[in-house]
Amino acid sequence: MTQFKLFVTAFMLLITAMTACSPNPTENTAEVVTVEGYAGNFVLIKGHGFSEDKHLNKVSFGNVPAQILRADANSLLVQVPAQKAGTVPVVVAVGDNVSNAMLFAYHSKLVAAK
Repeated sequence: MTQFKLFVTAFMLLITAMTACSPNPTENTAEVVTVEGYAGNFVLIKGHGFSEDKHLNKVSFGNVPAQILRADANSLLVQVPAQKAGTVPVVVAVGDNVSNAMLFAYHSKLVAAK
């Protein structure tokens, strides 16, 4: 249940912070939101300007591409790729349009207590 709450929190932060696929030159870039989660989590990215053909959208967590499961003009459903624990930028690209970077903090898997 704790992992589900963490996923929901990360999911909502990512939706709130990543609202567009194209850069906004008037945006204040001094403040960056960091979303936290685990490899394998599903993340819904909301915004505008996405291709409805999921293969024309690219989402990268650091240098690792994410699998895009569903795409429409206003949202992308992606699965967070495996990567070592740490913080990486998340970027969405549609053709030559690239989003502002978000930060995603990977957590290592929890070991169940015995």
